[in-house]
Amino acid sequence: MIVLRILWLPALVLLVTLAWLWLDRLMGWKGVQLPWVAIPLAWLGAALIVWCAILFFRHGQGSPHPFVAKTKRLVTSGPYGVVRNPMMWGVGAEIVAVCLYLGSVGLWFGFACFLFFLHFFVPGYEERDMERRFGQEYREYCRRVPRWVPRLRRRQAKSAAASG
Repeated sequence: MIVLRILWLPALVLLVTLAWLWLDRLMGWKGVQLPWVAIPLAWLGAALIVWCAILFFRHGQGSPHPFVAKTKRLVTSGPYGVVRNPMMWGVGAEIVAVCLYLGSVGLWFGFACFLFFLHFFVPGYEERDMERRFGQEYREYCRRVPRWVPRLRRRQAKSAAASG
């Protein structure tokens, strides 16, 4: 039973991906293939996902799966000090890499659905769950670290102040 709790989400992602690829064939869609961009992007996305997973296991004492073995401690180091959802950046990079490698138009629609899903899932479920589990520590983290887009100007200002 625990295996089903863990594997249903990756299985769903695989099925949805295959459905978008099937739609490409059905509709005769063919997009631009850029393997020279896709391959490094896939490696970068995978590296970010692995880095985040390691932080979840080591520092958070849990797993990256949103419904199974949740972290016991809030992870705020590494890429989590830049944005609150770096693993989703990694997953997004993987989806875009596959789109570019295969030249799949359907997967671009899938990527749009992924972004739409994240727009509602992260604040609607994940952030509420994190606030319930970590309380004030999480609220302070949310004030310091943006959800999606890094605050580069603020970091640059801190660097300039430190060197000046």
